[in-house]
Amino acid sequence: MTIANKNDANKEAVLAALALVRQALENSPETAEVARALDQCARLELAIRQFHAEGIRFAAFTLLRMVLSHGTGFTEPVQLATRALKEALEVAGFPH
Repeated sequence: MTIANKNDANKEAVLAALALVRQALENSPETAEVARALDQCARLELAIRQFHAEGIRFAAFTLLRMVLSHGTGFTEPVQLATRALKEALEVAGFPH
């Protein structure tokens, strides 16, 4: 029982961090890059809600690489929120 509660708490923490990434993206100028990142946010949320490990790993990897790679045009709030998401994924033990 304790493990399930911890997993639920971890899941909620990651979803909250993901919501902050999504909000930062929605407050960014509309570009094709932002639209693709928002699509990855939707994919990651679905995978997390379904506890689909491979889906989480793929969507998280893609989103993190997309935003945190050198030379991207994402705003600082998006990058900060994405780093926080990466940390939440690590704490939760989700693959990325």
